[in-house]
Amino acid sequence: MQKQKIAIVSLTSCEGCQFALLDLGQKFLDLMNEVEMVDFRLLEDEEDAGEKLDIGIVEGNPTTEENIETLKKLRERSKFLVVLGNCAAMGGVPEIKNYQEQKNTIKHVYKYVQGIDNPEVKEVDNFVKVDFTFPGCPITGEEFLKYFPELLEGKIPTIPDQPVCVECKKRGNRCLLLDKKPCFGPMIQGGCDAVCPTSKMMCQGCRGLRPTANVKAMRATLKNFMTDEEFENTTEIFGLRDDIEEKNNK
Repeated sequence: MQKQKIAIVSLTSCEGCQFALLDLGQKFLDLMNEVEMVDFRLLEDEEDAGEKLDIGIVEGNPTTEENIETLKKLRERSKFLVVLGNCAAMGGVPEIKNYQEQKNTIKHVYKYVQGIDNPEVKEVDNFVKVDFTFPGCPITGEEFLKYFPELLEGKIPTIPDQPVCVECKKRGNRCLLLDKKPCFGPMIQGGCDAVCPTSKMMCQGCRGLRPTANVKAMRATLKNFMTDEEFENTTEIFGLRDDIEEKNNK
């Protein structure tokens, strides 16, 4: 039986989500033995021949014309296009630029800005259709192992609509909100094993809003713990602000 062809492609990114896969060690290698890896530059240097793919996986922001062209070609080649991580799915940390000084931000980076391209940061789904997203910053490796086999079977997985709080309780954590510390956990899609609250750090929403998230109730609760400015600044860290604005406008 012919193995399914997949490719893992980097746009503008730190490649942290791809390293999360490599951190799985033998589990990831065993899973990849079931497919034909056409492109994954962290593992091989062979030239991608541009053939048709069963699954195209993309990490990072399409922030250059070359990135956008690579993304569109990957979409054309792929039966399923899968997004890997917060930057590709929500804009991520790079999207902070959009909320702050926008095009003036570049002046803090380059001494001479003439000729430097400085586009607005946009998520992958602004350019192409996305079939499935592995959320998070970085993604959760075990979640990849759980859902990737479904994609190989031609199915689009469904991540359960449950908050980060469910995993917090499973781990025996005391709720940060009870101690009057801000946390976005109740409105954020679970699946990360509550890694941040377990470390006594608030959930900042890198996995995005739950489908049934009650943002208004969450914001009303957090008014007791943080100012509106602090709330807005925190939602900008992983690109959550856009999702909240969109939900509020529905």
